[in-house]
Amino acid sequence: MRPPRYSLLVDNSIEAAISAIEIYNKPGFRYREETFAILMLNAWELLLKARILKENKNSLRSIEVWEKVKKPHLRAKKLFPKKNRAGNNMTIGVIAAAHLVRKYTKDSIDDFCVENIFLLMEIRDNAIHFRNKDRGLRKRIQEIGMAALRNFSNAAKSWFSRNLGAYDFALMPFAFESPTGIIQTVFADDTKGAGAKLQKLFAEKKQAFPFDANRPFNVGVEVELRFIRKATDGAIAVRVAPGDPTALPVTITEEDARKAYPWTYTDLRRALHARYEDFKENAVFHKIRKPAERDPRFCHLRQLDPKNAKSQKQKFYNPNIVGIFDEHYKIKTSAN
Repeated sequence: MRPPRYSLLVDNSIEAAISAIEIYNKPGFRYREETFAILMLNAWELLLKARILKENKNSLRSIEVWEKVKKPHLRAKKLFPKKNRAGNNMTIGVIAAAHLVRKYTKDSIDDFCVENIFLLMEIRDNAIHFRNKDRGLRKRIQEIGMAALRNFSNAAKSWFSRNLGAYDFALMPFAFESPTGIIQTVFADDTKGAGAKLQKLFAEKKQAFPFDANRPFNVGVEVELRFIRKATDGAIAVRVAPGDPTALPVTITEEDARKAYPWTYTDLRRALHARYEDFKENAVFHKIRKPAERDPRFCHLRQLDPKNAKSQKQKFYNPNIVGIFDEHYKIKTSAN
């Protein structure tokens, strides 16, 4: 039996959302926040259109743009589908689709969800005006992005019984950064520019639409980084910024390290062989690996016996290190 038309849009919307997450979680990808917003908007547009099609018995007209046109052989204006440059019927945009779904009496979205979509559009539309060096803005974008994923997951489950728990539906948090670096914009010369204005808008919306974990939809989520002074036998001291003697020290317990860095070198090699078509353990691999091992986000040097200062040490890896290798090797189709 042929699947309904709307189910194809649901499949594509989920793929777009997964692609948005994969791009965002690539540590070396410089345009990740902006690309995430573009793909996440695409995911939402497809999901909303799927819902509209479902409510209208898969009628394409329900998502097409129709306009009144006066033609020479007609006495009065009549409705005709609006065409794009290729001659195909145009469909409604994400905001128009959101407003349609907002009006449904059952399982609709609310103002919080619509505002979140609006803010994703602001990120996309302002992409050429701000830089990722603005760490305060990065934090705001992460809050909005995580809420967008949460909203999307709830809608997919409610509307189409699609449980996204099988996917790694989360954004990788920003790595070790100083508290001032997270809160404060580093644009000393652009405090009134596009980035600052966008931050101001996000802050206003966050205040107007406060986060509530019990709500199905939210404008943003709370992202909080806590620094806790802790002295234990198994504590491992690391610094926020490698090579910066003024950086704030952070303490990670041995238990935290085991959770954050579960891979041994053998596990890393196996994962890379399984993930890439053209992976080889050669000089190129070692040239990529060694700089990544100096980054505390991806690699941690642990003592095999934390209570013995003279015990042997071993490198352990965070699985997010594969994002570094993605830029150099071809991913197998089965690994996507």
